[in-house]
Amino acid sequence: MVPIASGKVFLIPRAARRRLLPGPAPDPFLQWRQDMEPEYLDDEQIIALYNKVRTGRRSWPNGIWSSPAALQYAVAIFDYWIHNVMGWKGWAEARSRVNPVLLEEHRLADIVDSVFVPEFGEDWLDFEVVLNESMRLSEDESWAPDLTDRQERVEAAFEHAFEQIIGSPKNQPKLLPIYHRFRNHLMRMWGAFQEAQAEHDKAERDAAERFWTGLRLVRATRAHTAEQWSIVNDEDERLGEVSMVWGDPHPYCLIVLDEQLSGERGTWEQVIWRLEQEVLVEEPGVVSYSVWQKGFVGEFYRCADCGELHSQFDDDPADELRLDLHDDDE
Repeated sequence: MVPIASGKVFLIPRAARRRLLPGPAPDPFLQWRQDMEPEYLDDEQIIALYNKVRTGRRSWPNGIWSSPAALQYAVAIFDYWIHNVMGWKGWAEARSRVNPVLLEEHRLADIVDSVFVPEFGEDWLDFEVVLNESMRLSEDESWAPDLTDRQERVEAAFEHAFEQIIGSPKNQPKLLPIYHRFRNHLMRMWGAFQEAQAEHDKAERDAAERFWTGLRLVRATRAHTAEQWSIVNDEDERLGEVSMVWGDPHPYCLIVLDEQLSGERGTWEQVIWRLEQEVLVEEPGVVSYSVWQKGFVGEFYRCADCGELHSQFDDDPADELRLDLHDDDE
């Protein structure tokens, strides 16, 4: 799927924002089971679903706003709505323009009442503005270059953002309760990220190790503008080919896999993971991966904003989900 809009749509890096949101490790290929709590959806899938709800073609599935990923879904939808639907520059502009009537009109009131208010309180929008500005500053390498520890940068950025947006607790003692509450929210989310990120990284390593057990990636040819590798097993049987072309406007990678390399062993995603860990270590920019296995699987790219693999061609990823959603709200 192509990005939601050309260029950098969001005011802050989406990957940075997602790091602070607790939730299950992303897996865009999971399906939703009928009459059960929905499985995890990535940002593009939840946004596509929101657009159907917003235009009256769908209703929200049961349990979606009580799921472990509800906060992540809510932030993704609001980020999209602010920048792409309303055309505002960011959460700071939304702070002065959001009102209950507008939220009802755009089918966002339920999200606020079910997710943001219980999580952050009635001043949830103030917290979101401070949080987004904090993350923007912490990711800006030119801001406070003497601070190198990531958590220290986040905390310092929060101090600065709170003072600029809400006020100085030192000069206005009445702001101290709000300051401490907002800071507690931030640090709780940061702690959740640290734990979730560690689990996610371990799951990726374990999946790659399981896939590559008994397999080797062997370079076959190398030229100035192209390289080719073979995937072979312990008996030197060739089970896959990987071809990389370093062309314009971006590198292109063709992956052809034997059907044996599937099932419990893993999928083509572990091949891409290995390439990114060992071959594409110099960050060559956006790489298009064309995957073939018992036929054409698809073309994918690693999203720089959310860090997940997305299809180049899915116009509406929500249509791929097996949802029991009806056009008429029942």
